[in-house]
Amino acid sequence: MIQTSIIQDLVYWIESHLEEPLNVKRVASKSGYSQWHLQRLFKDITGDSLAYYIRKKRLQSAASELKQSKRSIAEIAYQYQFDSQQSFTRAFKKMFSTTPSDYRYHS
Repeated sequence: MIQTSIIQDLVYWIESHLEEPLNVKRVASKSGYSQWHLQRLFKDITGDSLAYYIRKKRLQSAASELKQSKRSIAEIAYQYQFDSQQSFTRAFKKMFSTTPSDYRYHS
């Protein structure tokens, strides 16, 4: 189905732009759909809301970065568009049930 193909292309585009500011308006303009239609279609096809998907992918990339680099947690948080280390830590702990520093040293 053409809509599935468009969402797959959009997922690839999102994953290549995780370190940039991404919001529904920007992603919708890239897709050619209205914000409302894109969010409904994205959820139907991926099972995740667009905002949740972006956050999940950012956190997964940040987790990988924590393991592979010696950069500070704050630097990684800002790289993946979190406003502060504290907001990053809260989101990270909610997704992975551990803090970024514990994940880095104990996983």
